Amino acid sequence: MKPLAARTLARLTLTALAGSVLAAEDHRAAPMVAPAQAPLTEQAYDEANQPPGRQGQPDDIIAAFRQRFDEPRIAVFWNRALPARVSDWYGHYRASAGQSARVSGEAEGETVNLSGRASASAQAEYRGDRPDHSGDQAAFELQDGLINAFQDGGARMVDQSLAQRLTDNALEDGTFSRLSPDNARLQMRALAEHADYVLELTADPGPAQPRYRVRVLSTADATVLATFVTSGEPPEDENDRTWVATSSGYQQREAPLSLTRVGRELALRAMEKMRP
Repeated sequence: MKPLAARTLARLTLTALAGSVLAAEDHRAAPMVAPAQAPLTEQAYDEANQPPGRQGQPDDIIAAFRQRFDEPRIAVFWNRALPARVSDWYGHYRASAGQSARVSGEAEGETVNLSGRASASAQAEYRGDRPDHSGDQAAFELQDGLINAFQDGGARMVDQSLAQRLTDNALEDGTFSRLSPDNARLQMRALAEHADYVLELTADPGPAQPRYRVRVLSTADATVLATFVTSGEPPEDENDRTWVATSSGYQQREAPLSLTRVGRELALRAMEKMRP
């Protein structure tokens, strides 16, 4: 190789090496790659992707419920929640006055000390509007399905209206001199005396299909036994099917879901989740 060509090749090599070093110095360090996520087992994947509906069979759920609870008394709030207000009455202001006095002296040679104290208070109140639940009643078919399912599990279903009337009647002494009762307090007293659990059932029509929110509360200690949201549909393998005559022959299709079936599913799901 000629000396000129050798020197040219050496300069090109040094230039390339310098460029590589500068590029290495200017290049930001690549971030550390996070370790790959451990793969799920088949069972873990199935559990993580379980549908929101019930998991057990109806007979098994009912039998387990009977073992956990001994004839529980359940009151249902149809399409409404337990109200937060504790009284029908509202107070705007309160006035109070008090006085005290002390007198000392002698009577028939003996020292006498007399003292007294009196106080009085007044509060202006008015009764709030009575809540109207006429449009809050769930469909009779849905009530029928839910109540029958709980009764199959040994539960005793409480009628709130009758419980309140019985509670109010027990407070009467026969003279009917009491003022009209505070309905909010009467409702809570009736629940405490006649029900072990309160089930709140509220429905959201939704854009596609109704969804139901259920909460089960204990009247003994105010704990939440169960809470969930569901469409009320049974598992896919339990859907009723019917034969339909079409232009291409008989075809088997899913039968429309009745409200009675929805109510039963809501009860089964609640029984499955309730723990004393």
